[in-house]
Amino acid sequence: MRHLVAVLVRLAAVGIALTAYTLAVVPLLAEGGDDGLGAGLIAFAALVVAGFVGAWVDARRQGFLVAVGWWVVVAAGLAVGWWIALAVPQDGSASFGELLADGAGSIPFTIGLVAVPALVGAAIGRATGRSAERATA
Repeated sequence: MRHLVAVLVRLAAVGIALTAYTLAVVPLLAEGGDDGLGAGLIAFAALVVAGFVGAWVDARRQGFLVAVGWWVVVAAGLAVGWWIALAVPQDGSASFGELLADGAGSIPFTIGLVAVPALVGAAIGRATGRSAERATA
């Protein structure tokens, strides 16, 4: 149960932050003449940082395997959730099913944006965590 709650809390935090960014900041950047590329790159960077820092902290507190497990599940949940959210039709030009099929390739990319930095962060967290502090004391 502890692991489920931990994953849901992290997934909710990252998902809410990404949704808030998309609803609040992206329209402001679009008004300034940006074509959306900058907004997307900022969102990608935020996901990379969230995965790295989150797994680093979790590895220091909970251990490497727990941190990696949590953040891989968070990455997968976020990728599937975002894929579904982006497939909601904005106009009548395409159906939900067509948008789902079109966006399916984004799932591995989104998982990678969170999971790969999380693996690196967890490895660094493991190396600098409590056990490493006890070994040097």
